[in-house]
Amino acid sequence: MSYLPERTIKYKTYVKTALVESLIPVFQNHIDEKLKSTKVTIDMPKERQSFPAVVVRFYESEIRNAGVGHEEVIADTNNKGWKFKHYFYTGSIEFGIYALSSLDRDLISDTIVQTITMGDLAEYTNNFFNRIYPPNSDLIPDSVGHFININNDKVSAVGEASSDVPWGAEDDLTYTVSYRVEVFGEFYSLPQDAPHEFINEVFVYPYVQDAEGNVIGEKPVGLEDESSWKNA
Repeated sequence: MSYLPERTIKYKTYVKTALVESLIPVFQNHIDEKLKSTKVTIDMPKERQSFPAVVVRFYESEIRNAGVGHEEVIADTNNKGWKFKHYFYTGSIEFGIYALSSLDRDLISDTIVQTITMGDLAEYTNNFFNRIYPPNSDLIPDSVGHFININNDKVSAVGEASSDVPWGAEDDLTYTVSYRVEVFGEFYSLPQDAPHEFINEVFVYPYVQDAEGNVIGEKPVGLEDESSWKNA
């Protein structure tokens, strides 16, 4: 089970990385030349050359197992099986905009809102949805074990503001605004050598056995027949 930490802890990193990778080509291929130099990152811009920037943040609010005592199994043609966990999460994605002029901030804001709400209507914003929902999982193997669903029907804005620049120049200001969207998704603790196949079995009530194979503790009421503890 050494694969579990490696495959599950990375879910938050995967969400942010997928969003960064989806927004980079939106700006690189933007129809407005002024916006093509916009950086997309998960780190706060601190130097002049790092502006303007969109900083992607992910705030998870709940992580839960797909079911009570729930494990899933994939088996290949040699009866070798892989057990893994399946989790759901909910939270919010924040796109923080940092610019050195209010005009740049507003232009980038327009692009962010359009990309989130109408990303599949323009050629240059199509890149966003094609990365979040990849049509070919072979190009992005990790997408098989992860699923992101952004609620693009509702965008919440966190007020505009201006503040001093990080490098302390007296005449420069940073212009900021943030947009948040709700997100929910799922991820799997898939072993690295597991095939990307349909699930064969779902263990609904995994139980603990001693060395002789005897069940430790009480069995679920009404499920004395162990064969009914899993659903094919």
